[in-house]
Amino acid sequence: MWTAAHPDVPQLMLPGQAAAAPGPLDMSNMYLAHYGFRRDLGHLLTTTARVPLGERRRIAALREHHAWVLYVLHHHHTAEDETIWPRLRERAPGSAGTIDALEAEHEACDRWIRESTDAFAAFDAHPSEQGRERLVTALRALADTLGAHLAHEETEGIPLMMAHITPHEDAEMHKALMKQYGLRNLVRLVGWITSELPAAAEAHVRGNAPAPMLLLHTLTEGRYRRRMAALWG
Repeated sequence: MWTAAHPDVPQLMLPGQAAAAPGPLDMSNMYLAHYGFRRDLGHLLTTTARVPLGERRRIAALREHHAWVLYVLHHHHTAEDETIWPRLRERAPGSAGTIDALEAEHEACDRWIRESTDAFAAFDAHPSEQGRERLVTALRALADTLGAHLAHEETEGIPLMMAHITPHEDAEMHKALMKQYGLRNLVRLVGWITSELPAAAEAHVRGNAPAPMLLLHTLTEGRYRRRMAALWG
C-alpha cells in the first residue's frame, strides 16, 4: 500500500462532501469537481423551477450551462472508467465489489443525463409548465443519483486511490485530463471549479494550487461570478 511509503497531504473539505480521506494524493481537483457538480445541479434545479417561460434567452443560457456541467462530468467519469477503476481492479482485487458498484453508479447517472438533456432541449424549444415539470423531475433525479455516487466515491473509492495509486501516477492522469479540455475550456473550468468557495477552501486553493491555475483564477473570478449571478438570478 502506497500510504505506508508517502505522508498524508492536506485535504479539502467542502459543503456536501461526505469524507476527506487521508493519504498521499492531493485530491483537491476531485473534491472541487464534486463540489461544482453538487452546487450547479442545485442551482439549475432551483432556477429552472422558477424561470419565467417568456425569458427565452435565459432558458437557453441555462440549457447551455447544463451542457457544460455534463461535459465536465463526462470527462470526470471517463477518466475514472478508463484509468482509475482498471488500475484499482488490478491492484486491489479484494475490492472488486466496491469498484463494480461505482461503475454501476456511473451507468445509473447516464439515464438521467440523457433524460435531463432531452428535457432541457424540449423546454428550450417550447417552454411550458408541463415541460418544466419534466425537466425539474429529471434534474432532481440526476442530482440525487449523482450525489449518492459522489458520496460513495468519497467514502470508499478515494481511500482505494490513496492506497493503490502513486502521486506520480495521479499527477500524470491529471495532466492527461487537462489536455483534453483545450485552452478556452480550461479557462472556463478554472472559473467553474473555484466558484462560490467557502473562505477556508479559497485559502486552501490559493495556498496550494499551481501558479498557472492561480493566475487564471485571478483573471476570471470576477467575470465568472457576475455571469453566474445573472444566470441564477
